Amino acid sequence: MSNVTHLPTAATSYYTVNKRGSWFNVVLVTPIEGMNPIKTALYGFSDKQAAIEHGQKTAARMQRPFKVRGGAA
Repeated sequence: MSNVTHLPTAATSYYTVNKRGSWFNVVLVTPIEGMNPIKTALYGFSDKQAAIEHGQKTAARMQRPFKVRGGAA
């Protein structure tokens, strides 16, 4: 994969964890300039720490950043 050229205009999507009702979702966030970001819920967990751990593993596997509000990872 060393021959892949990254475009400077490519969106820098990242993974995070959001609370939705009583569940914690691992979410893929794709920012769009001038608009609201696209948020795609991928996995749901009843435990916040489990969601964070799974999100970190998924982000590492997909080579994307993982962000947690307040840095509580």
